[in-house]
Amino acid sequence: MRKAPIPSLWASATGLLAAVLLGGCPGPRSQDASETEAQGASRPEIILLISIDTLRADHLGLYGHHRPTSPVLDAFAAEGTVFEDASSPSPWTLPAHASMLTGLFPKKHRVLTFDTALPAEIPTLAGILADAGYHTAAVVNSAWLKKERYGITRDFERYLFVDDTQERRAPNSWITDQAMTWLREPGARPLFLFVHYYDVHSDYTSLPEYERLFVGPYSGEADGTGWQLARASFEDDYLEMCHRNYDPKKCRIGNEEKYLAVDRSVGKIFFDEDDLRHIEELYDAGIRQLDNELGRFFSLLASEEFLDKALVVITSDHGEEFMDHGRMDHFLTMYQEILRVPLILHGPGVPKGLRIEDPVSLVDLAPTLLSLAGVESDEPSDGVDLSPLLAGSSPPTLANRPLYGEASGGLTYDIMMEGIFPVYRSLRRDNYKLIHDSKSQSFALYDLHADPGEERDISSLEPALKAKLTAEMQQRYGDFSAEPAPENRVELDREELERLRALGYVP
Repeated sequence: MRKAPIPSLWASATGLLAAVLLGGCPGPRSQDASETEAQGASRPEIILLISIDTLRADHLGLYGHHRPTSPVLDAFAAEGTVFEDASSPSPWTLPAHASMLTGLFPKKHRVLTFDTALPAEIPTLAGILADAGYHTAAVVNSAWLKKERYGITRDFERYLFVDDTQERRAPNSWITDQAMTWLREPGARPLFLFVHYYDVHSDYTSLPEYERLFVGPYSGEADGTGWQLARASFEDDYLEMCHRNYDPKKCRIGNEEKYLAVDRSVGKIFFDEDDLRHIEELYDAGIRQLDNELGRFFSLLASEEFLDKALVVITSDHGEEFMDHGRMDHFLTMYQEILRVPLILHGPGVPKGLRIEDPVSLVDLAPTLLSLAGVESDEPSDGVDLSPLLAGSSPPTLANRPLYGEASGGLTYDIMMEGIFPVYRSLRRDNYKLIHDSKSQSFALYDLHADPGEERDISSLEPALKAKLTAEMQQRYGDFSAEPAPENRVELDREELERLRALGYVP
């Protein structure tokens, strides 16, 4: 379903932007010359894919947030097309980006846990575009996207990993600067450029001027750090295990120099309404700070005449929880606050002011970008080419198709097998969504149209539908136990495990 175009805001927002703003590539892989000539007539000169880690869609103004977190993005989106109902296939960074860059759901690309890498035989968007004559480059800000470790960025010819830090209080301007450096290089056309920002992820820290915009008076102890968010979501079984039989390798959050030992003195954190308000204000301040950095990026693109030549896609890998369903942070559950992500397209051939309501997924990005680039591919994909939606028609394959939520938790395979932590899975068809919790062996059915906050389980009202979706889910996942031991496991060293613990991922 399409909504009528909304009035253009980007041109009228130049004054706002001015107030808000601070302040030789390897050759492409060879291909047949006739193919290059045929594709050149329609392909965008630049494909710019921007992923903003942990950006919850409903905390942006363009998706109805009550705080002015995203004036730049709001104005930019108004000059392009907004997908109102885009979903991630996973609640954490690694498998979600693997889906984004392969067009496959996690069960098929098999990047399911912290210790799995993308199998060599699975093609990537960057590799396919490189074979079609594109130069490729990626600048990323998370260890999950390390080229040599997990493999999902392996096909980018130019690549830079910018280490994320826990106590960051500046926007990642160096990521923007690196992207601009590659864009300015002569001869690097056509170019597929992947830019990944990690600033919105916990710890929720930003410069004082942004915190002053949103953070009100507060005298509590909530600080938005990853370890606090993790403690608020501790499993009771995990605490019981650590209290009963303390294991220094498992029962701590942090690194060897600075860590929280989960012993008998440590319990769960319970946030009250003031704590949650404060935490969300810190989160929103971080969004506004990154929005400002995006404004600098867009301004540079426009001033150097790249913006008119670029197909720009802005999205996120997953959202964030603020006790919406009893947890903080992300990586376990499959509710909409986690799976719903922003998706914005902007550039030549993209309608301005259009808002599309059809449910779409991050697995659709790869086939859509290949289509818009005029690149044909025989590689398998779980996604659907969304480009017909831009032209006013809806692909029949979109109707009532299954959208999966998978790779819950991401804990190492050995930890998952202990059964202390639940595994969540979801199956959505149109507005109906079924969620399974492995620990309680419970199913819940929601009507997202009538109940977008997933507050009312309608299983008793729709028993036939629940039974149908349950059977479909069981056909995909068997008895809902943990996945069989993967063949694509990687060995994590102590430094990597400590980094994950510091981020609140690994117990």
